[in-house]
Amino acid sequence: MTEVAIALNTTANMIGFAQGQAKGLTDGVFQVSGFSNAGFPTEVPLNQLISPAPIADGQLVMVRGGQSRQHVYWLRYLRRGIGVTDKKRVCVELLVRFTTFDYVPKDGDDGPTAQERAVLRDYPCWGITDLSVSLMPTGRGRNPFNKFNESGSLTFDAAVANDGMPHLRINYRVQHQAKNLLGAPLGLSHNDAGAFLVHSNGSFEINHGEGRTDKHFRITPLSGSVHQRPTRVDQVGQAGTTTVLNAQRIELGGIDHGGRMLDPHEHRGMQVIGFERMNGPNTITVLNNGQQPVVASAAAADGHEAALRLEYVRDGAVLGRKVRTKIRALLLLRFTLVPYLTAPDDQGNRQIVYVNGVRYTAFRDVSLRVLEVGRGEAAVVGEKGERYDVDAVKNRHHEESTLFFGPYVEEVEGQVGVQLRIDWAAEHAGAEGRSRSHRNKGQFRLGVNQSGSPVLRLLDADSNKYFTVTG
Repeated sequence: MTEVAIALNTTANMIGFAQGQAKGLTDGVFQVSGFSNAGFPTEVPLNQLISPAPIADGQLVMVRGGQSRQHVYWLRYLRRGIGVTDKKRVCVELLVRFTTFDYVPKDGDDGPTAQERAVLRDYPCWGITDLSVSLMPTGRGRNPFNKFNESGSLTFDAAVANDGMPHLRINYRVQHQAKNLLGAPLGLSHNDAGAFLVHSNGSFEINHGEGRTDKHFRITPLSGSVHQRPTRVDQVGQAGTTTVLNAQRIELGGIDHGGRMLDPHEHRGMQVIGFERMNGPNTITVLNNGQQPVVASAAAADGHEAALRLEYVRDGAVLGRKVRTKIRALLLLRFTLVPYLTAPDDQGNRQIVYVNGVRYTAFRDVSLRVLEVGRGEAAVVGEKGERYDVDAVKNRHHEESTLFFGPYVEEVEGQVGVQLRIDWAAEHAGAEGRSRSHRNKGQFRLGVNQSGSPVLRLLDADSNKYFTVTG
């Protein structure tokens, strides 16, 4: 690619930005409000993305292209008490979701010339859509956590940002009323504001230089990743189409029966053993009555990366009406969902396999491991900043424990696509006088629903009791 100097439009309100719909997320004395459906328009003039426009026609219409990436982040807000009450006081667990996509020139009589397409190849034009902030399901069901039942609010809204590459800004405001018990202060009043930045390469970050935001918020990536912004402005009129190949029966081939088990993640006597590099079949054979068998291959280039957050929780002692968590593990199940395509013919035409109206898929590069949670940067949050971090594994009584996961590829009657069964087993030795020993096991199944979207099904009572899944 030719090196060029890129000057992006920095005019205020450069894009007809969709602010999204405000949503009240909670009731009660500490209220949380988010939003949904914020983002860039699907059609925009070139000179509102790049300034000065690199071609003479600055009003060239750019529309949403064929590339997109989905992203999910876990955003955690924490406020601690003061003095002897310096414990978790208010905590809100949130999900930030958005999709990044590319812009390409609109075809038609007013479309770009071949020379203009060649120029635009060097300019990354990407946007953001479907931005939302919502509450995240948690294993304990206490979200927001509000230890002293104090009054306050946390609100979010979205705005366009224009200092360089077009991106979005999530503004927040948090308010806490002072809380006292028998004249002793449990929490001071607060009225803070700050912002996060959402970029069209999938990055989500705290606005630089906001110390209080750095102190009280933590960001952990769950699904998607920061990516390049490739341009595909000249891929029009190419030979080859993709049509549907409906299958009556499927025969699997090239199944990976192993994957690789990970080294144990150890924390205070607890070991969590996950896996990586688990793949569905490389090829399948489509069998239709009266027709020759057709071989299709897993199309990694057309795959969709995704992830699910799992929370494993075991409750310990009951103190009055307060149940204390004795064991917790935060896990991340990552995978790529891929379709099956036939090899192209002489004209470049291919077929994509469907069964009963649902795209036939499998999972590639599946891994399940302890989640790498976001932590505060010591130079920013100070010596006591680690108290605002959360550990991915918690073992209150340091009891000897093991949590193991093993993957298996299988086909399931009545389900479309190749499934991945995950067996789990947990053993907890207990702690004398404080915790009983436990031994449990169960199964998950990673597959797709009738819309072709990935879903993790919990297959037994213990799986539903001890695990919470967030997608």
